[in-house]
Amino acid sequence: MKFLNGVGWFLLLFVRGALLWVLVPFSFLAWVSVHWWWQKASLRQALSWYDSNMIAGLTNGPFRFLMRPGPRPRLTGMSKMALTEPHTITLLDFN
Repeated sequence: MKFLNGVGWFLLLFVRGALLWVLVPFSFLAWVSVHWWWQKASLRQALSWYDSNMIAGLTNGPFRFLMRPGPRPRLTGMSKMALTEPHTITLLDFN
């Protein structure tokens, strides 16, 4: 079961990497046309919201049988896009 969980996470990262090539341009166009004035969200918040909902959709959808049972990420409503914490990665971020 542990091996299957590792394979599931590897496949999730592989599929997520491929989907990011479509998601980033789409979320930029959606932000330019709607989200910056309707939800008052920044570009980083919109990208983070789309990414976190994609991960939640993948782990609760096609990869749910390959993941270990337990708490999974939940989909976040569009009204909470402006409250999304953007991902930050620094060079010395080892935590």
